[in-house]
Amino acid sequence: MARPDIKQDSKTFITALRKLGASSGNGSLRGALGWSESRYWKVHEALVEAGRVVKGRGRGGSVAIA
Repeated sequence: MARPDIKQDSKTFITALRKLGASSGNGSLRGALGWSESRYWKVHEALVEAGRVVKGRGRGGSVAIA
């Protein structure tokens, strides 16, 4: 089975983040997605660079829809 590309992963990330209330801790969101750390952080950074999400504070960091 082919792994989804960054574009599809980005859509999945944003959808999951919206379901969690438009902001979430990184650990909680990664757990909800069921992704490896490397996959999560790759998509996270791509979305931050694109301005679609913003980093927040917290013990493990957080993310919110921009």
